[in-house]
Amino acid sequence: MPSYDLEYAMFSRAEMERRYARAREEMDRRGLDALFVTGEENFQYFTGTTASAALHASLTRPSVFVLPLDGEPIVVTQGQDNLALGSYVTDVRGYTNLFEFPKAVVIRALRDAGAAGGSVGAELGLEQRMGMPAGAYQDLTSALTDLTFVDAADVIVNLRMVKSEEEIAYIRQAGEVTARARQRLFRVIRPGMTERETARLLRRLILEEGGDGTSFVMQLLGIPGSRNPFGYDRPLEAGQVVGVDTGARVGMYTIDYTRWGVLGPASDALRRMYDALLEVNRKMAAALGPGVTCAEIYRVGNEAIDTACSKTEGLERFGPSRMGHGQGMLITEPPSIHPEDQTPLAPGMVLSTEPGLSAEGVQMLWEDVFLITENGSVQITLESDELREIQS
Repeated sequence: MPSYDLEYAMFSRAEMERRYARAREEMDRRGLDALFVTGEENFQYFTGTTASAALHASLTRPSVFVLPLDGEPIVVTQGQDNLALGSYVTDVRGYTNLFEFPKAVVIRALRDAGAAGGSVGAELGLEQRMGMPAGAYQDLTSALTDLTFVDAADVIVNLRMVKSEEEIAYIRQAGEVTARARQRLFRVIRPGMTERETARLLRRLILEEGGDGTSFVMQLLGIPGSRNPFGYDRPLEAGQVVGVDTGARVGMYTIDYTRWGVLGPASDALRRMYDALLEVNRKMAAALGPGVTCAEIYRVGNEAIDTACSKTEGLERFGPSRMGHGQGMLITEPPSIHPEDQTPLAPGMVLSTEPGLSAEGVQMLWEDVFLITENGSVQITLESDELREIQS
């Protein structure tokens, strides 16, 4: 593939060289001779763009990225043209067959990467997915009997958990777009609009505010099916509590956080729960900082919820087993604010706090997103935390 100036690339050459250098440090630590990547988001991370014309909307024409411990990275793909203005990888090898994985081309790439007789890391672990058929992977590993394919999830996760300044800039933009779009939604949403109409409107507003797309729209209505991403033609009702959990996508980065409104006046019980939930979130946010483990942040949130429930009649804890998670290319990434996650926070990590409470049958999750810094954390989600009373 010819070399381009890449003035339109999403990332600088220095950024991509930084990723490869960090990856090789991790690979050397694990004794890996090459890294073998096929999952879409991981492929984007290592190439700086995509080779796909349809992302997850098509499973045809898988692409492969190979990073040698020494030497230039290699891509095997049918999407050479899609890489042209966005990737600094110059060793791009094509194939044409639609109905067979390009095993021979990939084997040659791994040989040229110097992996003969060595160890190759692949996306085999938790929170990883491969972008090639499982049968093709089995055929490939069976043909390469001199290579040992091992799980490299920790290598990839360690890289993607810590964001660069260029990555953080995209995430900040996604947060700003999300905030503007959702506040516009709260100004126009009314009883009688359907869940499907509301989700469509929010997606349109995100585009109008400068987003490239929407990672998801979830309506936390407290009724069956309201979290279904396809949405129902079920009308919203007066008095209904409406949580809008969403995230704009800017480039290949997104965000995930929630804000709340009520289609009418808020009851005293609802306001008490809301205030208590914000206080829990503030205590969790204050505990964020480098060296603090995810399990410790969970403990702080758990104790704050216990305190809130003891002080306020009718409050109960609500929520899944974790109270926050990493964010970036996906809405949920490692690490997790969970009692069993001992990951220490580090500068450059982007993650949410996500406590939950319930009262009088209403369940609320609150979510804000933070960047871990050298001295603590900085909140990325600057959208108003007002409980919106939406009058028809």
